[in-house]
Amino acid sequence: MIVRSALLAPLAMTLAACVAQPPSLYQWGAYEELLYQAYKDPVAVEAMRTKLVAHIAEMEVGSRKIAPGLYAELGTLYLLAGSADQAVAHYEKERDAWPESRGLMTSLIDNLRRREQIEKETGK
Repeated sequence: MIVRSALLAPLAMTLAACVAQPPSLYQWGAYEELLYQAYKDPVAVEAMRTKLVAHIAEMEVGSRKIAPGLYAELGTLYLLAGSADQAVAHYEKERDAWPESRGLMTSLIDNLRRREQIEKETGK
């Protein structure tokens, strides 16, 4: 009986440690599940965009920091939907919120603006 208790005690402590995780620094909402669903079913991309918009709006209203990459992800979803202006706006938000992303976001913004200029000049 004592041996059995001695073996079960470490197991119970390990399980308790796995369950008691510290709170996350950022709120990701359902991002991982949405991303998985969008990869599995491209039709789910629109639902992902809608839910990310709602999650980001909720976080902004509460003056909480948006998780790294969420503005950029939403910008890319807008770009895929054909809204380059919305994409640029969200890339700018990502760049401003996360200085580490400045180089990449600036490059994406510049490329989109260059593409818009070429389309205006050529009429395409």
